[in-house]
Amino acid sequence: MCKLLKCIFVSYRSPLNDFQRSEGRELVPTSWNSARVLLLPGLNLEDCATRCAQSLDCRAFNYETRPTVSCKHLPWVGDGSNAEVKRNVNCDLYEKKVYVRKCIVGKGEDYRGKVFTTRGGLTCQQWWSKFPHDHRWTPTATNGLELNYCRNPDGDRIGPWCYTTDPERRYESCNIPQCKDEVCIRCNGEDYRGQVDHTVSGRECQRWDQQYPHQHIYQPEKYPDKSLDDNYCRNPDASPVPWCYTTDTEVERENCEISKCTEVQVEKRQRSSFTTNCFRGRGEDYRGKVNETTSGIPCQRWHAQHPHEHPFYPNTYECKGLEENYCRNPDGSEAPWCFTSVGSPARNGTPTHLT
Repeated sequence: MCKLLKCIFVSYRSPLNDFQRSEGRELVPTSWNSARVLLLPGLNLEDCATRCAQSLDCRAFNYETRPTVSCKHLPWVGDGSNAEVKRNVNCDLYEKKVYVRKCIVGKGEDYRGKVFTTRGGLTCQQWWSKFPHDHRWTPTATNGLELNYCRNPDGDRIGPWCYTTDPERRYESCNIPQCKDEVCIRCNGEDYRGQVDHTVSGRECQRWDQQYPHQHIYQPEKYPDKSLDDNYCRNPDASPVPWCYTTDTEVERENCEISKCTEVQVEKRQRSSFTTNCFRGRGEDYRGKVNETTSGIPCQRWHAQHPHEHPFYPNTYECKGLEENYCRNPDGSEAPWCFTSVGSPARNGTPTHLT
């Protein structure tokens, strides 16, 4: 029985994982569409999400907390003329990811975006049409074969595709990027704001605004500058790469697989953004040559692991300026610091004449 329970309760997946949240926003339908809004008063947030996820007519929902709790299911997302996204401090908007993201996960079988041209620039044929190419597919409420949008109904390994309007070209794949390639990471990806929500092993990420299955300190409201949105991979603690807590009860956190930017993609930083004689803010851009602590202890070289072992290898944190034994701030601490060249203390702060 214990082994069976372990298999059954190996993970916890929130229904909110299917949605992208826009805090303080509301999707307001045009006057002629208001009758298509389904009002469900009194539901808690996860029940509202569950019902929307299970409904073929729901693509987004408004969740209002004042003056009373209400859940409003909508048959659109905020990308068209049916409704308009407006500010509302008492409401959060949740849109199904498959309808709003511009990238695909895996083969893209759940892609529901609005790309309608092929990789070669050809316009897609309407799925309901048999001209110029006859085919076996019939649009239904569940298969997503809407209009002439790129889709992957047969699980093609290349990704979404469509029949074309060119009589000489029956079908062609569409140029929709993988989410792991859509936004690349520079350095260790602290500024990554893409939409990858699975780890390198394929585990789904836990939402940052939830404390289960794993409790953690990175609540979005406490770290507003870290963009801890939904369950997307992020790097709030200056790790080597973006990561997330997982929905697997037995695996707390894992790294995410996201493409590194090439030299051509990396925008060269201007020298004027670095400081050498003083530092601004937390001093993450300090590139001066101070190499001793406030108490006069010489700094340990960053590439050395003695007397103190540490994870800040210069080749791993290549954008952090970890040269020689100069004071730096690779982890977003209060100010530049270094490991000391003596046994204790292990690390110390910045000399006072830098502040």
